[in-house]
Amino acid sequence: MSSAYGKIDRPKECNLSKLESLLPIESINKSNKIVSVHSISSILQKFTDESKLISYLQSLLNKEIEAGNTYPQKFPLNDTEFKNYFLSADAFVVLNSEKAISNDLFNNLAENILGIFYIKPNFPGRCSHICNGGFITSSLHRNQGIGTVMALAFIEIAPLLGYKASMFNLVFESNIASVRLWRSLGFKEIGRVPNAGLLIKNKEITEKTNADIEEEEYVDAIMFYYSFT
Repeated sequence: MSSAYGKIDRPKECNLSKLESLLPIESINKSNKIVSVHSISSILQKFTDESKLISYLQSLLNKEIEAGNTYPQKFPLNDTEFKNYFLSADAFVVLNSEKAISNDLFNNLAENILGIFYIKPNFPGRCSHICNGGFITSSLHRNQGIGTVMALAFIEIAPLLGYKASMFNLVFESNIASVRLWRSLGFKEIGRVPNAGLLIKNKEITEKTNADIEEEEYVDAIMFYYSFT
């Protein structure tokens, strides 16, 4: 899976040495517990069963896709599609730990992986200095400030990858938590896409058939912009 422009390389101006010095980033969640942000590539190097970790990360995204109200994809991604979409550029994970990672941290992936996000070019060539990001907080760890942890890390990391600005194309207005977060951090609303997504409104289970009934509605999307300079 590629963008409308095909595969896009990150800007050549990236400063990987500074990024390596910055990571991992320690932060504090709402419960005053230390969590840390790592590059997924560095975690994969330490993880003995790479396929197990990637499969779990893939399940986090597919769960959001199946919920049908935050990501534009309609159907779950297979292994190749997930890697091409989420892991094709720079991707990061929030762990339920301090900077140092214990050997048994990944015995319970659901407990210790709090969120994941990617940073990639939004446009090619002459516009590749503008990045895009995608964020997922594990459903088991909502309302703990993990979204804020990822957002603040994003603002620190993206400039070191060579980006001068960020633009989010589709933040659905029904995603209240996300809209509130970006507004609180000073992201500018530069546009709105009317009826951008046909999203699942809610799910009800009938008593007679025990079948899912999905109600869908068209939802506007807000375009957010943030300058790193």
